[in-house]
Amino acid sequence: MEPFRINVAGEVLDELRARLRHTRWPDQVPGIGWGQGTELEWLQRLVSYWASEFDWRAWERKLNALNQFIWNGIHFVHQRAASALGVPLILTHGWPSSFLDYLDMLPMLKDFDVVVPSLPGYGFSPRPPEVGINYRYVSERWHRLMTELGYSRYGAGGNDFGSGVSTFLAVDHPESVLGIYLTTLESDLTPKVEDAKLSDLERSYLAVSRGWDVTERGYSAIQSTKPQTVGYGLNDSPAGLAAYVGEKWYSWSDVTPPDAFLCATLTLYWVTQTITSSMRDYWDNRWYAVDPMYVGTPTAFGVFAHQTVPEGEPPRSYLERVYNIQRWTVFPRGGHFAPVEEPAAIAEDLTAFFRDLSSGR
Repeated sequence: MEPFRINVAGEVLDELRARLRHTRWPDQVPGIGWGQGTELEWLQRLVSYWASEFDWRAWERKLNALNQFIWNGIHFVHQRAASALGVPLILTHGWPSSFLDYLDMLPMLKDFDVVVPSLPGYGFSPRPPEVGINYRYVSERWHRLMTELGYSRYGAGGNDFGSGVSTFLAVDHPESVLGIYLTTLESDLTPKVEDAKLSDLERSYLAVSRGWDVTERGYSAIQSTKPQTVGYGLNDSPAGLAAYVGEKWYSWSDVTPPDAFLCATLTLYWVTQTITSSMRDYWDNRWYAVDPMYVGTPTAFGVFAHQTVPEGEPPRSYLERVYNIQRWTVFPRGGHFAPVEEPAAIAEDLTAFFRDLSSGR
C-alpha cells in the first residue's frame, strides 16, 4: 500500500480556468429550459463559478486530511473505526460520480473500518488497457483489496455501478460478505419476469421506469456503444463536460447538490482526464455482461425515489425476486445520488442494518 496525496499542478488549473473563460456558447431556443438538455443559463452560471470562485486547493486540503492509498492501481480512502471492533465496510460509487460521494458520510460511520475506492477509470484509479472491466472484474479487485487489508469478513454498500459491484461481491464471496446495503437497483440486474407474473404494483413501477428510459436513457445508449466518440469532446471542453455531467446531477437528484461539490467532481474528472475511461463501464457491462442471479446474502435497500425526472419507486416484491432483503427503508427525500443528497439518513440506516446483522436479528 502506497500512501497517496493529491497535488494538481498549478498550470493544469490555470489551463482549466482559461478554457472555461473562453467557452463558445451555442444558441438556445427561447423558453425551452431543460427540454432539450442542459439549460444555458444554469450552465453559464455554473461555469462562471467554476472559473472564478471555486477553490480546488481547499478541496485538496480537505481530501489530503484523509488516509489515502494506492494498491495495484486502485486509489482508496481508508478510515479506521474509533474502536478496534469496527465492522469492515467497502463503499462503491457509480457514474458520473467519484469517491467524493461518500465524503460527508465518513464522519458518521465511526463504528466501521471504511474503505472507499475509486472505480477503475475514475479519478486517481487508471483503467486497465483492456476490455471486460465489468461488475465481476471490479468485485474481484475489491475482494483482493479487502483481503490484503486483513479483512476476512466485511460488509459492502454501493450506488449505481457500485450496487452492481456490491451485488457480485455477495454472489461470488458469500463466505466473506456479511451483508450489502444498496441505494439503487442496477438496470442490468433487474428481475427477468414474464408480464403475466407481475403484480399490478410492479407493472405500474415498470411503466414509470420505461417512461424514464424514453427521456433519460440516451446517454446510456451512446456510452454502451460509442463512448470513445463522445469522450473526445468531453475530455477537451470543460464546459461540455459540465453540461453533460451536470445535467445528470440536476435530473437525477431531488435537490441538486451545491455548486462547490459539482465543481469538485468536475475538476476531478478534468485533471485526471478520466471522463472517457469512466464511460467505458457502460460498454464493458453491456458486451461482457454478467447474468443476474439470486443473492442469498442479507441485503438492505435504501429507496430514494425523488428525482427531478421520476424513475419510479420499486416495490419490495420486485426486488425480492433477486435479493434476500432483510431491511427495506423508503425515504421521504433524496434521489439517485442519495449518498450526497442524504448522507445522514443513509449512515443511520446502514448502521442499523449491520448492527442487526451482528446481533443476529
